[in-house]
Amino acid sequence: MQDSVFQILFLGENPSWSKLSQALLAVPDAPVNIHRLDSLSDLFQALALGRWHAVALDVHAWNFQGLHYVEKIRSEYPTFPILALYSPSIPELDTKATTSGASRCISLDQLTADVLHTAVASALSDCNSEFLLQKGTQMHLPLTESEGATLTFSKNQVITHALNNLLCVISANADLLSDKLSASGPDVRPLSEIKKAARSAAALMRHLK
Repeated sequence: MQDSVFQILFLGENPSWSKLSQALLAVPDAPVNIHRLDSLSDLFQALALGRWHAVALDVHAWNFQGLHYVEKIRSEYPTFPILALYSPSIPELDTKATTSGASRCISLDQLTADVLHTAVASALSDCNSEFLLQKGTQMHLPLTESEGATLTFSKNQVITHALNNLLCVISANADLLSDKLSASGPDVRPLSEIKKAARSAAALMRHLK
């Protein structure tokens, strides 16, 4: 796992992105690729396409909205590695991130390419050791096209994952549209019904797990 090149999504503001970029520039051949995204909606759409090893979240971002984003991602992806990037100048922020669902917390003062890679490898190891396979048909999904390592999932788990992705994308885009529409506009009611249906379907999916 230490030789794997990890594909990591990043969501956060410029100060954290600058720290992350500097850490990677210091080690040009680091086995880590970072892909920056602009919004939670973009993040969920990227996750729906797969081929990612982890998400790195700036928990300071947008007046600590990053902590809420950790919760939202964890609710849809129970075992996916989430790395919380935080500043130690704010007491107990790492504890709050862990409580919100972060797999690992990395201080921005200690952020290096090696620390990032080790955190992802460790989180993936936890994921694999805790992943219980059900009896029946199983599917093997490669982490990346160039890697030999694979994760093993049952057919039902793959279907559940895909449905969760779909519901997540619907909800995220409905939230974005809600922000742009007038509270008394003609499109508000249909949009509310879409969000209500998505919430009901998500609750049913959690009940069926």
